[in-house]
Amino acid sequence: MTTLSAPALPIPEEELEAVGADGVPVELTVTFTDLQDFTTYTEVEGDEAASRMLTRHHRESLGIVRCRGGSVIKRLGDGLMLTFPSPESAVLACLELGEQAPLPLRAGIHCGIALVTDDDVIGRVVNLAARVTAFADGGEVVVTDDVRRAVGGMRGVTFRGPYSRSFKGIGMPVPVHVLSRQHDG
Repeated sequence: MTTLSAPALPIPEEELEAVGADGVPVELTVTFTDLQDFTTYTEVEGDEAASRMLTRHHRESLGIVRCRGGSVIKRLGDGLMLTFPSPESAVLACLELGEQAPLPLRAGIHCGIALVTDDDVIGRVVNLAARVTAFADGGEVVVTDDVRRAVGGMRGVTFRGPYSRSFKGIGMPVPVHVLSRQHDG
């Protein structure tokens, strides 16, 4: 198994003060997911059908996330904010989530030090994971170079990239990789 090698990021003092004594720096892998074309699905099928589909999706997602040691931090409409103890577990969970999703799923993954409070996870790691998710097309899982390096040569997974991308609010371009399940044959 590959070990986590993401560098520890300094936590800006203003973030520590905003959280108060309850904020604890923790090494985590943060993932966001989003269902592509959910708005169109809702328009065509109606609110009730969309609600039923989303309930099923969230229930199935919870099982996959928990099986990989992760947690659902919050539901964001048709998306989820998730945390995992390792980049490997996040990568595998996102591939599985994409395979069970009722619509093309896009996901973004970043790892490092995040601030964990009683009811949320905040910090640069969270912000960058959210931005990376927006870069993904439906059916894609996009990871930062930190995640790519941390997982090394993961059996059954292929990576395309790196692609240098600039994200709103992030000072420097970020190398990202698109991953997929490697199929034998």
